[in-house]
Amino acid sequence: MTTPNENYPAFSDKLSHHGTCRKPARTSLHGLAGVVVAAAAVAASSLAAAQTDMEKQAQCELSAIRDTRSPLAVQYIRSACNWLAVNGDSLLNASSKGYYVCLVRQLSGAQSNEAAAAIMSACRTSNPL
Repeated sequence: MTTPNENYPAFSDKLSHHGTCRKPARTSLHGLAGVVVAAAAVAASSLAAAQTDMEKQAQCELSAIRDTRSPLAVQYIRSACNWLAVNGDSLLNASSKGYYVCLVRQLSGAQSNEAAAAIMSACRTSNPL
């Protein structure tokens, strides 16, 4: 009986040293595992921050939309709550924050789209972007 090396001499080096071929594969797998663990940690922290933003937005909406009957007011309250949840703590957006706070406070309870439009205009005038 012949061994594979005798039948295929061109492959003799690869077959006789196949143990050394596995080491780089293990090293890359360990490195890959480290990258996967790091990516999972980053994703988990991003998810936690996103949930916090979603909770902030939900609380804002719950407090402002209750007695509001204007569809336009509800739409702008939701948009303003979203902006405040995502950007409210940023110093880069401090100049815009007053406008969105005004919308949430003043649109709450608006009964008609006409009233909502007048409130939005007043918030824009008193808090220029």
